[in-house]
Amino acid sequence: MKKDKLERMLEAMMSTGADFAEVYVEDKKTTIFNYIDSNLDSYSTNFSNGVGLRIAKGTDVYYASTNDFTNKNINKIIDTLCSNISNKKTYKYVSLNRVKRYNNLSKTHYTNEDVKALFNLLDKKIRSKDKRINQVSISLQNNKQGVTIARENGLFTFEQRERTRLFIIVSFKDKDKTCNINYSYGLTTGLDLLDKINYDEVIDTLVKEGIDKLYAVLCIGGEMPVIIENGFGGVIFHEACGHAMEATSVADGISVLSHDLNKKIASEVVNIVDDGTLKNEWGSTRLDDEGRETKRNVLIKDGVLKGFLIDEVNSRKMGMAPTGSSRRESYLYAPTSRMNNTYLEAGNSKFQDMIKDIKLGLYAKKMGGGCVSPETGDFNFACDLAYMIRDGKVCECVKSASLIGNCKDILQSVLMVGDNLELGQGMCGSVSGYVPVNVGMPRIKVSHILVGGEKCE
Repeated sequence: MKKDKLERMLEAMMSTGADFAEVYVEDKKTTIFNYIDSNLDSYSTNFSNGVGLRIAKGTDVYYASTNDFTNKNINKIIDTLCSNISNKKTYKYVSLNRVKRYNNLSKTHYTNEDVKALFNLLDKKIRSKDKRINQVSISLQNNKQGVTIARENGLFTFEQRERTRLFIIVSFKDKDKTCNINYSYGLTTGLDLLDKINYDEVIDTLVKEGIDKLYAVLCIGGEMPVIIENGFGGVIFHEACGHAMEATSVADGISVLSHDLNKKIASEVVNIVDDGTLKNEWGSTRLDDEGRETKRNVLIKDGVLKGFLIDEVNSRKMGMAPTGSSRRESYLYAPTSRMNNTYLEAGNSKFQDMIKDIKLGLYAKKMGGGCVSPETGDFNFACDLAYMIRDGKVCECVKSASLIGNCKDILQSVLMVGDNLELGQGMCGSVSGYVPVNVGMPRIKVSHILVGGEKCE
């Protein structure tokens, strides 16, 4: 949309006494490669675009979206939005003069044949490693998104974003035993992501873990010490306490952490940050979806809750400044406070020091999916790959393991934090849709968690 049209739209949106108006314009291109049965099974490219309109009066907010850009349709939507605010007619002149532009599109070019050749090579290498491998699935997704945001206060921003993510799933079979093991990696970049991966190392790890998992035995249940591996293991903090620090729940007092600002809620070794500025990381953007520059937000420092993730609307409810944390999946959703790259900062503990005193415990090497209640902090997570710890040693691989607990309990129960911080990629769902996020942490030792299993000892 042209600048003068955006200005006229904003003036119309402010015409009945609103104190906030925003136009969000989005163009998106999504390309997906799917490879299975040693063949590039499908390739697709999809395009979408649309506009989201939002007005507010105090803490009353109204939102509408459309992919019909005709003046008639846009004017109709604005009239409907404005009818929610019945003040007398007013006029506010809008001049979009606070301009910010960022272009983060990759200049690297891969052809479809380049991608197919790489996938053929990976498939051949993986299958050659072990006769128990009976399927290899590879997928690659690339998203290019252009976002324009205009505000009644003159803010006018534009950002080009590009993200790419690779998935590899290897299936194993031995008689009646079957299992899958997976790998994924994503960055805010283009298909040059494919040049940044050590494939031999990835393949060797997948094969070893897959064979371990194939012969896994039932997990022992009960409360015990747990070591959680780095990277995507950070999902437990993302889910168990990250959502409880989003203003979406904090502002209305329904978060378990709503009243704990500047209180000690975790052990002294816990330092948690959400940082949207990390270069090329999966959850990074230069601007949030309200047009503010993203930043590094300290959430927990030395065990003390230091801040929340706050968007424009909830900042009004809380009386606190926005933190550059407003996000949305697309123009179909109104934005709200969300995480970007949320991680537990590195400590200095070594794996052997963590494990040496454990008589019976669990080593959660790969975390799976889970659920949490922001109101209570209660969580339940599946372990995708786990091992029993016996007398200070990693022993048998186990299946059907889960971690059950409460966010405040686990925060207080972190005993040791490793020095091997890594980030893991995911898609986080909430009221403003699914957004790309990094979760991360070093390896940690937790004094006790209830381990769900199917076997007693």
